[in-house]
Amino acid sequence: MSDKEYNILIVEDELLVAADIEESLESLGYIVQNTVDTAKNAIAEVNKSLPDLILMDINLKGEENGIDAAVEISKKNNVPIIFLTANSDISTIDAAKVALPYGYIIKPFTDKELETSIKISLFKFENDMKLKLESEMFNNFLDIKDHDKEQLIIQSINGLEKININQVYYLEESDSKTTIYLSEDEIVVNKQLKDVALLFPGSIFIQVSQHYVINKTKVFVVKYPEIIISDKMSVITVDEDYKHLLDGIVGELDEIIDEE
Repeated sequence: MSDKEYNILIVEDELLVAADIEESLESLGYIVQNTVDTAKNAIAEVNKSLPDLILMDINLKGEENGIDAAVEISKKNNVPIIFLTANSDISTIDAAKVALPYGYIIKPFTDKELETSIKISLFKFENDMKLKLESEMFNNFLDIKDHDKEQLIIQSINGLEKININQVYYLEESDSKTTIYLSEDEIVVNKQLKDVALLFPGSIFIQVSQHYVINKTKVFVVKYPEIIISDKMSVITVDEDYKHLLDGIVGELDEIIDEE
């Protein structure tokens, strides 16, 4: 595994146990993304920011348990989940199988047991993702424009990268490489724009020139032949051949003017 820092989400409804886990993770060199105590909050946190791994207590307070949360999270995200539980009975283990967890730790556990389980899970997950990327079946799946996933795994020049689609502002091609511009990051892929654009839902991402594809929900204002991208305030020039694709795009500035 690489030396990158891993963000871990803790889902645990016992305050003291959660605090102990957080302390253990930090002492092992991991970053605690957040600690939440319900299935609902776990799902919301993942939708907000995808962690590298989730430590999920099975018996959570509320209507939904950790297994329910794990199943729901896995529908739209690729992320390894390790279950935590004080129950080692077969019925609990069998119930947990439906979520396809990457690990299962019985409480109480030592820091060494926690570290070993995390390292094995991350290693297995990264290899699983590489196998998917290399398989023809997975590549064909990524070429389908009707995406249900909100997150993609992409092979960048720096290795595998996880991308939340709603954080992508635009794509730019230069020197046969494509740069994906996110809210706080830039990811470079050794592929042409036309190939990378296929990975993103066509209902949201539209091509506006030979070198640019934009997320139409991230537009600040359209003033042909230019588009200004929200937050970043990047100015993109629209090719005349793509002008008709701008119909229906309402920028943030347009919405403000309409409200006034």
